Amino acid sequence: MIRLNNKKYKFTNVMSLLIMLVSSIAFISCEENELPETGSIPDLTPPSANFSYVASTGDFKTILFTNLSESSSDFTWSFGDGGTSTEANPEYTYAAGEGTYSVKLISKDGNDLTDEITLDVDVVDVLVPVFECPSFECDDRSVWGGGNASSPYSGSGSPTPADGTTGAKISANSTSKFLDQTILVSANTSYVVSFWYVSKSSGTHAGKLLIEDKDDNTAFINENVPLSANSSTYEPISYTFTTGATTENLRFFMAAGDVETRFDLVEIKKN
Repeated sequence: MIRLNNKKYKFTNVMSLLIMLVSSIAFISCEENELPETGSIPDLTPPSANFSYVASTGDFKTILFTNLSESSSDFTWSFGDGGTSTEANPEYTYAAGEGTYSVKLISKDGNDLTDEITLDVDVVDVLVPVFECPSFECDDRSVWGGGNASSPYSGSGSPTPADGTTGAKISANSTSKFLDQTILVSANTSYVVSFWYVSKSSGTHAGKLLIEDKDDNTAFINENVPLSANSSTYEPISYTFTTGATTENLRFFMAAGDVETRFDLVEIKKN
């Protein structure tokens, strides 16, 4: 009887150990596979990253991003120049101005699943400023009158203008002859204004040039134009400046010098 009891006891211990081992394996297996909780459903809508963009109407360097991501709650933006954001729909200003920037958006959902997209964003100044009647051959000369004169200059074909046809003659010390025109430009932008001219040689300056912000009168250029090298040949001259933070309307005003001067081909270009 005693031997039978010992065998029964040993058998019971072995069975207990086996049950514990099986239970441990089952528990570990559940932990590793992270079985879903009762009532849970699979994630059938993982995040999808996408966005669009448009330049601000006030400053082409400021880009307005629209987040088009789906099934996402957290966002990380990299704007391609070192700048970042976690806003859903950020505005970002590219201090360096024009260029192509690789912008990446990472979208994440509540289950920490992510998706990302990278697009090239083109930052371009779409405004191309231009002077009306730059060669002074137009029938309506009032475009150079600044709203104050219908015929602010006299046409002249001698000496031969740079374009071979007509130049604008401004008499010495005249208060009724001048060139005055305002055009649209971009803020915070470097421009070069150039023109051709020829002057008489018996004075000190060919004209007084003012380039300014029409709205707040900030002067970017305000100086006398030197006499031309000779009085029989047109020569080019140019002026470089940067518009202000709020500049929209740029005024070009050429007042008479103390000698008769002719002008032609007034142009403006980005520097």
